[in-house]
Amino acid sequence: MHTSTRRDDDYVGVAPIVEETYACDLGVGRLLLADDLPLELQLPDPGRLPRPRSGARSRWTDAVERYFGGEPVVFDLDVTAYAAAHGLTEFERDVFASLSRVPYGTVVSYRDLAHAAGRPNAYRAAGSVMAGNHLPVILPCHRVIKNDGRLGLYGDDPAWKERLLALERVRVAEGRVTA
Repeated sequence: MHTSTRRDDDYVGVAPIVEETYACDLGVGRLLLADDLPLELQLPDPGRLPRPRSGARSRWTDAVERYFGGEPVVFDLDVTAYAAAHGLTEFERDVFASLSRVPYGTVVSYRDLAHAAGRPNAYRAAGSVMAGNHLPVILPCHRVIKNDGRLGLYGDDPAWKERLLALERVRVAEGRVTA
C-alpha cells in the first residue's frame, strides 16, 4: 500500500487515502480507500503491475479478488458515507443505494432502478448516475440494462459489462440478456 497521489481534499471529510492493488486472471486493478470506505475502483488491466504490499490488505481488496475469482460476493458498502465523501446529491445516493441491493447474478432495467430509488420517471437520470460510478463491481452498475434487454453502455469499454455479467453467470447473446 502507499498513499495515493490524489489530494485528500478531493473528497469530503475522509481520512487519508491509500491505494491498494488486486490481482486476478484479467489483470491487476486498483482500489482507493479512506479507512474502511472504498472511494474508487479501477477494473483489472493486463498491463498494470501490482504495487508491492506492505502490511495487511483491506477486506475490500480481498472481496474484489474473490469476486473476480468467481465467488458470489455481497459488498456491504456504506452508501451514505460513500455519497457524502463524493458530495453526491440525494437522488444519486438513492440510486446507488438501490443499485447496491441488486443481487449477484441478476439484472434490472434503468427504469426498475429508478423506481426502486423512489423516482420512477427518472430512468434516464439513473443512467447518468451509473455513468459516474467510481466503484464498478462494488456498486454493480454492470447489472443495469436497457428495458429491452440490451446491455447498453459501460464506460470506455462496453465489453466489460458482458464480461462481468458472464462472471456472474448471466447469459448474454448478441448484446442482449437472455432468459
